[in-house]
Amino acid sequence: MPTTREALASTRPQTRLPRFVVALLRVPLFYKILGANAVIAALSGLAVVYAVHRELGTDAVTDTILLVALGTVVLSLVVNAIIVRFALRPIDRLEHAASMVHAGDEAARAPLTVLADRKLARLIATFNEMLDRTAIQRKRLREVNQRALAAAEDERLRISRELHDGTAQTLAALRVRLKLARTISDPAKQAGLLEEISEEISSAIDEVRRMARGLRPPALDMLGLAPAIESRARAIAEAGGLRLELAVQDQERLLSPEAELAVYRIVQESLSNVVRHAGAETVFVGMQRKDGVLEIVVRDDGRGFDLDYTLDDSGRGLGLFGMQERASYIGGTVDIDTSPGRGTEVRVRVPITETERGGT
Repeated sequence: MPTTREALASTRPQTRLPRFVVALLRVPLFYKILGANAVIAALSGLAVVYAVHRELGTDAVTDTILLVALGTVVLSLVVNAIIVRFALRPIDRLEHAASMVHAGDEAARAPLTVLADRKLARLIATFNEMLDRTAIQRKRLREVNQRALAAAEDERLRISRELHDGTAQTLAALRVRLKLARTISDPAKQAGLLEEISEEISSAIDEVRRMARGLRPPALDMLGLAPAIESRARAIAEAGGLRLELAVQDQERLLSPEAELAVYRIVQESLSNVVRHAGAETVFVGMQRKDGVLEIVVRDDGRGFDLDYTLDDSGRGLGLFGMQERASYIGGTVDIDTSPGRGTEVRVRVPITETERGGT
């Protein structure tokens, strides 16, 4: 992680001004204001002394006026220094909070103070709100990652058990039966046993293929995104007793394989949510190319839900948050339009890059 000094250096604007001018411009705001006030007060004092000397023309009076002006300038500088220091203290605290966050203290916040004017108080409140939202996003992302890791481990454990208890046991039994078949002298019995072994091998192959389909849908690689989405939508709608409306235009490899898989999983999650939570009768799935963007819509006529309540920091909306994160990884967005009693629409938009167009 870069240091604060390095981060500040990287944000310095490139300029052709002389170095001493740049150095003056880099002077802290406190000294800029104090210096400007000092120059103004000094010039004002000199102007007064000059005017008095010109009118009266006596050195004694001029000296007295000069001392008074000098005292006034010093007092003005002291008062200005105190006022400016207190006025800038909220900015110093804001900068300190930003440095603490940059250093890794996620709980650091800029304190609100009575010294801040209305605009500065709004700036501090906005800064703290931004940090709060970032903290919520980090928390959700950690929870999604934890869920993804747990799901991956569960999937590995399931596959391991199926391979060990199912496929491996079947293959071991087939190996024994093949040895037994070699010892059978009757050709008819041997042929019958080999036929049974062949059928069991076919069943084992089907089981392995079923597990492979669970890891990655083969329709994506074999047919493309549109047919894969259609197939999955029909399967989920049939299993959930939903009436399915399709308006999926066949798009020939407009996205990278990673983006296609992400879109497929988002649609799959959206359809699963319809079955589990929506209480819908009809679901619509549409996909079209529009203004350099691939747009996918999943819309149902179910009960809908309160989106803000679901997406708060309680962890209820991790599935929706995971969909949004999955889309962000491929440069896309997921917009959810819903409210209680009027159904839900999930709109996925993924930009089509020049590289992906060239690969079609």
